[in-house]
Amino acid sequence: MKKLAVLFASLLMSFTLHAKEVGGVSIEDQLTIDNQTLTLNGAGIRKKFFMDLYVGSLYTQNRTSDANTLINSKAPMAMQLDILSGMITSEKMASTVKEGFETATGGNMAPVRERLDNFIGVFNEKIEKGDRFIMMMVPGEGLMAYKNGKHLTTIKGDDFGQTLFKIWLGEKPADHNLKRNMLNG
Repeated sequence: MKKLAVLFASLLMSFTLHAKEVGGVSIEDQLTIDNQTLTLNGAGIRKKFFMDLYVGSLYTQNRTSDANTLINSKAPMAMQLDILSGMITSEKMASTVKEGFETATGGNMAPVRERLDNFIGVFNEKIEKGDRFIMMMVPGEGLMAYKNGKHLTTIKGDDFGQTLFKIWLGEKPADHNLKRNMLNG
């Protein structure tokens, strides 16, 4: 009986080491896309007006709590958004991303405007509760966007990916609690 209890405890511990749950969403410890394996840096819930909108999970090569190091890194990183609310629509998501870019660039949208217009197409299809978006930045290659495992687009330019990640990790993030949870795991 004691051996069975030890076996059960070790299986339970190994399971919790490989996945965690945030907002009812199972978040894996690692994310592998296009032969790039990244480790969960941290995850949290994006809230607005007391509503849970999505789970944001940050994946990096090396865990850190320094946002500037991540944003300026020459290493791949990824942001995973798991939609929790049916209130998120394609139009609202596009509008929110545009606002985020406005804030992240300090209003200097000219260098990214055309690429942002192309990126917004990621949100053209209907967004439903349970959808998963992944934005993976690979320096030198660009920002790759996926919805529910399907590659939608690649936007060239490290500056674009850095600006996108500033929406969550910059000086004026979309949600301070989400930023803290993604950086402190």
